[in-house]
Amino acid sequence: MATDDKILLRLANRVGIMGLLMLILPPLLAAWVYRGEAGESFSFLTHTLSELGRYDSSRLAVLINGGMFFGGLALVVSFSSRALSGRSTPISVSLAISGILLSLSVAACGLFPVNVGALHSHAMTALYVMTPVCALFYCFAILRDIPPRWGVLPALAAAGCALALLLDPDRELMLMDRYAYGLFGADRPTIWWPALTGWLLVLFVGIWLFYALILMRRRH
Repeated sequence: MATDDKILLRLANRVGIMGLLMLILPPLLAAWVYRGEAGESFSFLTHTLSELGRYDSSRLAVLINGGMFFGGLALVVSFSSRALSGRSTPISVSLAISGILLSLSVAACGLFPVNVGALHSHAMTALYVMTPVCALFYCFAILRDIPPRWGVLPALAAAGCALALLLDPDRELMLMDRYAYGLFGADRPTIWWPALTGWLLVLFVGIWLFYALILMRRRH
């Protein structure tokens, strides 16, 4: 591999890792200082990511939305650089395409927070749709050419969570501003499954993207 390609891939990997950190760290910080409209603390079992990104009620909403937007764009740059490297193969390009499309969906969710209503709903729906679509590209590449095979597990789990949320008959309502507060007020259940499923989706997508970055780095 040419020296220029090695430098490009090393830089792409670092940009990708920075993008992942921008997706992972802000929710942890925002959840720590969160106080809801009923004065409640944040719970990953009953509160959604959209609520953390809601201006006027989440103190670090700008950090959440900015992290998703710029983190998603950083991942797009990272995967695009890999697709354009001099040693690209159809399989590696397939992996890169899945990462690019998924990262663009994540960036859209940060660009359109829950306060903007319908645009947020469209962005989240795009994420739910693109997750299983990208999982097909990704799993094909892993099963066709690039071991270890366990790398398909987070993608399949993410696809399952996304489909569960996409097919929920109340999906449009759940993506509306203040829906959870209007439904529960201060008396939230111990577990609200749409919220928990959403966080599992975030977790599995994060593992999937991290695995793809590390995997492709080793391949080169």
